[in-house]
This record gives sequence, C-alpha cells and structure tokens, in this order.
Amino acid sequence: MDTAELEVQAQLALFCYLEAAQFTLLFYDYLLTLDWEISRYWRRRINGTIPAVLFFANRYGTLLGNVPVVLMNFWTAPASPSKSQVRAICAALDFYHETFIITIQTIIGVMLILRTYALYERNSRILGFMFVFSASIICIGVGSTIYTNHKAHAADQESVLPLSIGCVSPVTQAESKGLIIAWSAMGLFDCMVFSLTLYKTLSRRRPKGLNLVPLLMRDGCIYFGVMVISNLCNILTFALGTPYTRGLFNTTTNVISSLMISRLMLNIRDPALAKDLNGDSSAVQWGVGVFSTYLESMPPRRDVTAELV
Repeated sequence: MDTAELEVQAQLALFCYLEAAQFTLLFYDYLLTLDWEISRYWRRRINGTIPAVLFFANRYGTLLGNVPVVLMNFWTAPASPSKSQVRAICAALDFYHETFIITIQTIIGVMLILRTYALYERNSRILGFMFVFSASIICIGVGSTIYTNHKAHAADQESVLPLSIGCVSPVTQAESKGLIIAWSAMGLFDCMVFSLTLYKTLSRRRPKGLNLVPLLMRDGCIYFGVMVISNLCNILTFALGTPYTRGLFNTTTNVISSLMISRLMLNIRDPALAKDLNGDSSAVQWGVGVFSTYLESMPPRRDVTAELV
C-alpha cells in the first residue's frame, strides 16, 4: 500500500470514528431523556397537536432515519471489485442521506419558527417575515444542491477505492462550493431566529409569563451557540478538507441540531416551570397551541423534577 492509499485510509478512519461517536450520542441522549419524554408528552393532556407531532417527527425521525445512514457508513464486506459494482446501492443511500438531512432540518426550522411566533404573541407580521426569509433560505439550499449535483456529474470523479467498511465517496471541490452555500444559508436562518429572540427578550414590551421568557432566551442562546460552532466546523471541512474529509460533520450537525431542539421542547414542558408560575395559567397560555402547547399545574413527578443543564 503506497503513501496515497495510506493517507486515504487515515481519512476514512477519522470519518468512521466520528460517525460512530455521533450515533452513540444520538442513542445515548434518547435513553437519557426517555423518562422526560414519557412524563411530559405521553402522560400529559395535549391541547395543541402540531407541536407534539413535530416533536415526535423530529425525535423518532432522527432516531430511525439514521439506520440507513449507519448501513451506508458501516456496511462491512470484503474489499473486492464486486462490492464496487454495487455502486447503485451506495448512490441510493447517499441520495437518501441528503434528503434525510433536508427533511430533518425543515422540521427543526418549523419548530423554531413556531417557537419565535409564540414568543411574539402570534404576531402575523413576524410570522410573514419568517416565512419569506425561510422560503428564501430553502430556494438557496435547493439551488445550491442542484448546482452541486450538476457539478458532481459533470466533473471527473476521483477513483473510488474498494472499501471493506462502508461505501463512502470522495467529495470534489466543485461539490463543496454548493454545499458551503447550503450550510451557510442554514446558519443565516439560525441567526435570524436568534436575533428575533434576543430582541424580544431585551425589549420593554414582553409577553405575559415573564418567567417563561428567560427560559426561552437561555435555551435559544445555547442552541444558537452550539449550532454556530457545529455549522462553522462543517463549512470548514468543505473549504479546507480533503476529498474524504469534506462534509465530515454533515451527520454530526444534523444529529446535534435534532438533539438540541428536542431538549428545548422538553424544557418548555418542564413541570417545574408550571410550579414556579404558582398556578398563574395566564402566564403560559400565550403559547398554547403554538409551541409550548399545554403546561399542567399538577405536582411534578419525582423522577422529572431535575432541571436540564
């Protein structure tokens, strides 16, 4: 094995280690928060169905939807020409992975929009602004994806090595340009949501339920900070990486954003929050049916009193 092949193998090993770590994080966090999910969503009356549907679509869509991705990255077979001949399967899995990321990010975007919409007391102008901004982001993402696929077919593809683990294809520089634009557009969406949340929190006129606003701001800051770092790392891999390390954080960014939004929705239904409001139902009703759905004033169960950190 020459130096070039050894370098490629090192890149692939790094890719596999990171993929294994993020899938471990995904399943570990699910088991860690399963009690909260049962107490705060399964065992409580839900007035608004849309937030709950979005929560479950994100949570279980990410959990089960990554199974084909695991197959794509860790499909073990002898490294022979016969494995390379089934590139159609790998191509299908790769297309599924791209579509899956877009789907999950769309669900997360809708959840963030509803969250901000609730914070602004269902202001139709704010909703219209977010809708137009989000539509522009989608157009940019779709356009860059089409550009990427066109360049991928038009450019000369590097030789695909017969691999014993997974069926990872190299990412060319032409593909990287379109993907950088797509992920940068998603970063702009996060900046928009964070800016609106920050403005509402610092403004003099706040919605009813002042105890809830600091929670929204705290969670929003944490989400924004983590996603900025994750998106930046992902973009840098496309800009500075090698063919087999470009997009190294694709799945990582998708998994982290899914876990973060799940935590945000679990926090908003924390029984401790309802207890702190001292039975003031008007303090939480502004979010009913929009994002926070329903917070019961029943005493919290012993196994869900701990605050999320």
